[in-house]
Amino acid sequence: METEAKFLVPEKDIFDIFISAWNIGPFLLDAATQNRLEDTYLDTVDMAIMSNGYYLRRRQKEKGIVYTIRSLGGIRKNGVRHREEMECLLEQDIPFKEWNDQDMKECLTGIVGKSELMPLFNVSHTKNVRNAFYKEKHVAELILDDVLITVWEKKLEYLEIEVEMLSDGNEKDLEKLMSVLTKEYGLFPDPPSKFERALQLMEETEEETVPEEDMDFYPKPLSVQTLFEIHHVERAHARKVTENALRLFDELKEVHGLGEEYRRVIWIAALVHDVGVYTNMADHHKAGRDILMRSPPRELAHRFWPVAVWTTFLHKKKMNREKLEKLQLKPFGKMSAQIQEDTLKLAALIRIADGLDYSRMDSRLNEAIIEEKKVLITVHGPGSYTDAARADEKSDLWRILYDHEITFKAAEQNP
Repeated sequence: METEAKFLVPEKDIFDIFISAWNIGPFLLDAATQNRLEDTYLDTVDMAIMSNGYYLRRRQKEKGIVYTIRSLGGIRKNGVRHREEMECLLEQDIPFKEWNDQDMKECLTGIVGKSELMPLFNVSHTKNVRNAFYKEKHVAELILDDVLITVWEKKLEYLEIEVEMLSDGNEKDLEKLMSVLTKEYGLFPDPPSKFERALQLMEETEEETVPEEDMDFYPKPLSVQTLFEIHHVERAHARKVTENALRLFDELKEVHGLGEEYRRVIWIAALVHDVGVYTNMADHHKAGRDILMRSPPRELAHRFWPVAVWTTFLHKKKMNREKLEKLQLKPFGKMSAQIQEDTLKLAALIRIADGLDYSRMDSRLNEAIIEEKKVLITVHGPGSYTDAARADEKSDLWRILYDHEITFKAAEQNP
């Protein structure tokens, strides 16, 4: 259990005082030890770890790699957090199912099962650590943190102080230290954690003026997590389809030619492709379209809301050129020619990714080989023969859009 208090430092001058001062009120400080740290926070594509009340951080250190699972928020009282924490030190990166820390391995397996862990965002920070002494007792560490969070293409920089209590300290020591920081230096206690700030940054989109003609697409945006809860989305399937869609997007870039900004779009669009199943199983593509028209994913900028709407609509039924022509009679036809083209390209990938999880037996894309005008995709997993065949069926839109012949093969050995 970790006990800590955080303070936002609004001005660099105040931060510098804490770097150089030899005491804060009655607390004596030793010289600062500086470390430059690079952290990566990981989760499944549908944020299963976060949804269970934790986050997972990977930190590179001189002696190896430290993975930390920490509870979100923790028990708060008067700006002090008490949080559960587990750590695992590795000499080199290996899959978490091979970790020698049984408690952490079981904890993660219970949350994510066989799903992949994906990097969500990076945090670069310079930590200046100073030991605080009170009446010759080593009561706490003052961690002076210069932070840079990078999420997608966005960045956030800020300064903070973290007070972490040690075994020689007690609650009264912490209360005195917090009182000095708030009353003498005017600091603000209990700011959001780095993880919480990064989540806020993930959900923020650029400010946009919504054109009046697009008002059908401007109802009430909701986060993906809220859409999952309200519409009872099958998380395991959404997760696997998104993993496959991202892998297809990355492996087939030279064919589809979509810009990197669309990687985020396909991530979100794949997650919500089945949002209409609970409402209307038979026509869930139509139900999903209507749900996303009313409540588009908040994680997407306005200009990409229609992309999520129409990739959802297009993911289910068989596709042919006649059906594509009929789309022009729907609101789809009012979008710009470029957005229509990009939406169809993403829909083609999501259709294939959906087919690759038809058996619900954890099939995964093993390899995509591109040679001349041919694409060969091999599939691993217990249901790989079924899912390869289904993915082939759902490649009808791909075959309309591209002259690259696409085939699927179940790998002979399925680990």
